[in-house]
This record gives sequence, C-alpha cells and structure tokens, in this order.
Amino acid sequence: MRPAPLDRKLLRDLVRLRWQVLAIALLIACGVSVAVMAFSAQQALADAQAGFYAETRFGDVFAQARRAPLSRARELTRIDGVTVADARIVEAGLMDVPGLSRPAVARVVSLPEDEARALNQIRLVRGRMPDPASRDEVVALKTFMDAAGVKLGDRLTTVLEGRAFSFTIVGAALSPEYVYVPAPQSFMPDDAHQGVFWAPRATVERAAGMTGAFNAVSLKLAPGASLPRVLQDVDRILAPYGGLAARGREDQPSHAFLEAELKELSTSASILPPVFLAIAAALVHLVVSRMVDAEREQIGLLKAFGYRDGEAAQPYLKTAAAIGLVGALGGGLIGALLGAAIVDLYREYFRFPDLAGRFHWPAFLIASTVAVGATLAGSVSAVRRAAALSPAVAMQPLRPAVYRRGLLDRLTPGRAIDEASRMIVRNLERFPVRAGLAVAGLAASLALLVGVQFMFDSFDRLIDQAYYRIQRWSESVGFIEGRSVAAAAELGRLPGVYAVEPVRGAAARLKANGRQELTQVVGLDPGPALQRPLDAEGRPLPLKGRGVVISEALARRLALAPGDMVRIEIVEGRGGAGSVPVTALARDYSGFTAYVDRRELNRLIGEGDVITGANLLVAGDRRPAFYAAIERTPQIVGSSSRDDTVTAFRQVMIEAFRTTMVFYVGFAAAIAFGVAYNTSRIALSERARDLATLRVLGFGEAECAYILMGELAILALAAVPVGILGGNALAEGLAVAYSREEVRLPPVITLPSYGAALAAYFGAVVLAGVLVARRVWEFDLVAVLKTRE
Repeated sequence: MRPAPLDRKLLRDLVRLRWQVLAIALLIACGVSVAVMAFSAQQALADAQAGFYAETRFGDVFAQARRAPLSRARELTRIDGVTVADARIVEAGLMDVPGLSRPAVARVVSLPEDEARALNQIRLVRGRMPDPASRDEVVALKTFMDAAGVKLGDRLTTVLEGRAFSFTIVGAALSPEYVYVPAPQSFMPDDAHQGVFWAPRATVERAAGMTGAFNAVSLKLAPGASLPRVLQDVDRILAPYGGLAARGREDQPSHAFLEAELKELSTSASILPPVFLAIAAALVHLVVSRMVDAEREQIGLLKAFGYRDGEAAQPYLKTAAAIGLVGALGGGLIGALLGAAIVDLYREYFRFPDLAGRFHWPAFLIASTVAVGATLAGSVSAVRRAAALSPAVAMQPLRPAVYRRGLLDRLTPGRAIDEASRMIVRNLERFPVRAGLAVAGLAASLALLVGVQFMFDSFDRLIDQAYYRIQRWSESVGFIEGRSVAAAAELGRLPGVYAVEPVRGAAARLKANGRQELTQVVGLDPGPALQRPLDAEGRPLPLKGRGVVISEALARRLALAPGDMVRIEIVEGRGGAGSVPVTALARDYSGFTAYVDRRELNRLIGEGDVITGANLLVAGDRRPAFYAAIERTPQIVGSSSRDDTVTAFRQVMIEAFRTTMVFYVGFAAAIAFGVAYNTSRIALSERARDLATLRVLGFGEAECAYILMGELAILALAAVPVGILGGNALAEGLAVAYSREEVRLPPVITLPSYGAALAAYFGAVVLAGVLVARRVWEFDLVAVLKTRE
C-alpha cells in the first residue's frame, strides 16, 4: 500500500534529520531505561522477597533473652494479636576455618521441633537435613560455605558457653533471617567470617547448656494486630530473663537492608528520568520550530491545495511522536539489559533461592507514554504556529530578525573585536530563549556528571572518618556477656597486643521531645584514643560526667541540641533509666550512636565495673598468633579487623557501583552530546547560506567553522558554573536520598572528581562540535547558495 503524501514527507524528514532524531532519541532512551531498570530490579527483589518470606514463614517480631524457660514461650502466644511463637536457642562463638587467617563467628541455631508451627524456616539447597538422633550434624548457611570454601562433610569446631562443639556439615541452606549478613562494626557483608549453622534442638541444648530454655524467639502476628503493644508485652514477659528490646520486622538487619535497597531503586526511578525527558522536550521544540520556519512555503502550498490546518501541521506532530517512540523502544531494550545486570549483581549480596530478572512492563509502558507525551509537548508551540499560518502569509519569506545595536556593540565600538566573534555574540543576543535552553541542557548534563561523582568521594570520606579518625583500633573483640574490667588487662597479655581500651556497650531506648529511638550506647573511658567521638571540625569530644555525646543524625531524629535533656532507658540486663544532658554532637556517618563515660553507664545499669568488649592495637606480624589465642578464649564470641573491614568495604563498593556509575556517566555524557549536537546542527542549518556567502567573500573554512562552533563554545562555558552548582545540589539531594539508618553519606566532591566530570563534559561537547563543524569543509557552495537553506 502506497503511503499518503504527508506520510512520505514525514519519512523523508526523518531520514534527512536522522542524526538529530537519534541524538534526541538517545536522551529519551536514557530516561526510559533508568525507569525500566530500576523498577525491573525492584520487582525482581520484591517478588523474590515475598515468595521466600511466604515459603519460610518469616516472623513479624524478634526478641532475645539471656535464658528464659520454655514455659514463657507459651505465655508469649497468649499475647493479643500473636498467632505463633517460635522459641529457639541461638549461641555464638569463634571458630577456626581452614584457609582463613582470622577466626570466623559461628552462630548455632536450634531447629524447630514442630515444623507446622515453625517460623523463619530454612530452605535446603544442597545435601540433607541433620539426623535428629545425631549429636554433631548441622546444616550451614550456603553463603558462608561458598565464601569460606567449606564443603559438605567438612568438620569444624567452635566454643559455645565455654564448651567445645565439633560438628559435621551435612547440608547447605538459605534463610530469610540471613538474606543479607552484615559484618560486625560494618554494614557490609563478610560472608567468609559469618557462619550460621542449624542443628536439632537436643544437639544445641547439649552444646550450649540450655536444656529446657530458649534465648531467641520469633512471633507471627494476626492481621491488624498492634505492633507497639505486642513489643511492649514481649519486653515485659522477657525482662526478668535478661531480655533485649523486642523489634519488628522492619528493624531486623537483613530485612532492613533489603528494604533500603528497594527504596533506593524507587529514588533512582524518580529523580533521573524527568531530567532526560525535560531536556528531550526542549530539543524537540528547537528542531520542530526550525522545521516549521524553514518549510513555511511548503505549509502554505499544502493549505493552498486544500489541506486543512490540522493536516498541514500533522507531519510535525508525527515527527515529535516518532522521536519519542524510537527513544522509548531503545530505552526499553537498554533498561532490560541494565536491569538484568543489576539483578546479577544483587545475587552476590542478597541470597534468595529464586532471584530472576524480569521486564517491568508497566514501568516501560508508563515511561514510554510520558516520553512520547514530552516530545509532543515540546512540539506543541511550533505545531500550533504551523496550523495558524494562512497560505498568503506562509508563502512569503520569513521576516528577518530585527538587527539593532546590542550590548556587545555598545561595549566594543570600532574594531575592538573581530567580525567573526561579533557575529557569534550577536546571534546569541538575538535568540536568547534558544541560547538559554541550550545552556540549561548542557548544565543539566554537567550537574549529573558532577553529582554522581560524590558517591566514590563520599565513601572515601566515610571510611576515613569511621575507621581512621573515630575508630582507630586494628582489632576489636566482644565478650559473650559482661566481664570485669580486669579482663582488659588479660587481653593486653595476648600475643602482639600493645594497646587496649575497654568498652561497655548496651542497647538503650533514647527518648526526647515525644520521640524515641532504639540504639546502642557506647561506654568509653575518659580520653579514649582508639575510639573517640569527633565534632564537625574533627576534634575529639570529651565525655563529661553524666552527660552524653550523640551523633548528629540521632540529634536530628530526636530534635536535640547541646544542653537539652534526654532520657536513656537500658533495654537489656538489669535495665536502668535516667535523664542526662546532651553535652555535644558528634560527626558520625554510621549509625545512631550515643557515647557516655563507661563508669556512668555501668552506674545507670546498676552493675559493677563491667565491660562487654575491647578495642585493641595489634602488631601486624603477630596477628596469626593473636587470632589463635582468642580462638582459645571461651568468653570471646566476636572479632573484627579494621583492615579486613575496610578492604571488604572498598571491594563491595567498587563492584556495586561500577555498573551504576558507568551508565550514569554515559547518560550524562549523552545529554551533553545530544544538546551540543542538536544546537550546532540547527545553527548550521539556519546559517548555511550565510556561511557559504562568507566563503565566497573570502573567509576560510576554519573561520567559518569558528563562527559556527564559537557559539557552542560560549554556551558550553556559560553552562559550567550553573552545572557545578547544580551538581553540588544534586549531590546534597542524593546523599539524603541514598542515606540509610546504618550509614549516612556525606555530600563530598573532590577536585579530581570535578576534573573527571569536566573532562567527560567537554569531551562530549567537542565530539558533537567536530561532527557538525566538519560539514563546513564539505559545503557545495553553488548548491547551498541556490536555496534558502
């Protein structure tokens, strides 16, 4: 079937403007692909989470105690709104793993005896479940086995409550409680040193000496149950048994990290696509406006031959829609590939049995509709102008721009500036709206390049602040329960240790101004050197008497300032509560932390001179001997290494952000290229006859190219300060959007990052300019001067 005449014109226009069309479509593809990528990855995670949680009956409430009789578990089921209470034993200790220099932490969890009422069930992926009659068979967390190189049949030994427990691994499993396993002193995973093992209850009872008791419980709530009331009742029942504050699913570490990741994907899909689509709409406006101005005579002829106003304007509207459709289709394809890459990356950190990438059709359809709508909106004013032209007016030549003395002429009389430069500036003065749109588009690309650079700079600052300025220890150990401060002296006698500082940590609920926050209170000796709160200027903050130093983030959460009173309620051990003054705010980028004098914390709890761990400096060449010594110390159940933590942190960040940064930088460069190319191409189309005339008058190709590209250079330079300011604002916004409870990102951008952003920006602009400027050398002067274009 032969296309209609106007459709043939549309196809010819698209072929003639193919490079401009593709440049704009690339911007649209970037915006659509971000939406498709983010929502596809989000849907994959959410579906895997929902399916795994439903299959394994993931709990709604989690609580711990030191030792509670099983009869209390039955009392927990009688709480209003509780349908199931699954009481278990969870004990931790250190263990030596062949091939690892540092001991791993082993968590041994009792398997439920009644599978029908069990919560947080594991899913076996390899091997078999332990024989209930066996005394030494366990199932291990698959992520630990993969990272530590442990295989089925391997035999390991840990120390639980002072008792050596040797076991054989007969199966590998995944658990909803350990989809993501953060390491101690960090929110990053350290799978090789975080072992979780499940064994029959009788086996764990014997190993931990917990016959007829439990120290961990999960609850399932009925729909509509009051979570705060349930938490309060659980705390009341478990308080006599050393209960810690019960928490809902949203505060369970693995689930909380996963929810934060889902939130970040929504943030990405909300912030970036509108930027691309707005710039694409502006470029469509420029291209279609130029087409209407150049084809006035054709529009007049069409109307003279009987085409109605809408029919004559239809090709321009269809051109805009075609640009939107091409970009949307390309964006869907790119988004699908990026979404699959992100899901592959997530498989390294979120261990679901079924995590499959899938194309998010609703996101694609909505983003495509918005993209086409944006291009149509960008063409509306030009299309209306085409429809409003009468044949008599349209067939007359376009009235020249009004030439008058501009600001440059008044400031530079005579020959103070060469004629080529004067032409450049005059053209910018006569089309300020077009120049403003070009500057805005270029500034947006530079802002995105600058803004996303903050991620790496921010993580560098975070690591420096957290692990080299605040926490200056090389090793940290934790005890199974509070011990006398004399234990610090014992640690000082371990191999390689040449500095020890005791620490008393306690879970507490801080209340002020009608708000409350469950956090960790850290008790330090006065004048600490290995862990010390710092102010905004990096100066150590003293711990004064009964006062508390809290992190800036915690102060904002509780609306506190220095001098205000805050109530501290200890939610572990013997409890204890009191109101203390806030003496200072600490610049701390990780967690909601409160620091107090260790003796005052012990006095508040009502215990003696007790510590729960210590920070140490250990000689690097003596660390193997140190690790071997703490493995033989039953009271130590936790160990962290600063060097290992920082190394893992950097490795995870590089892997996690490499893909993200590549396409963000690519997208930002695409904006710069698209804006620069279309601006230059439109200028060439409008001024081809003028440039050809200058060639005839004796101007060289380089001078004509300078006139054409000088305009782009001025626009690109004018966009730099706007783009840098916008990039800093974007970094501030992204820092807030991507910050989590366990880590807050400082909006830091260093000079090398500015340099990298500017290099990518000018590289894209220069490439676009060269592609257009080379046409000056290809001019057919006779052909150009024969036409109006």
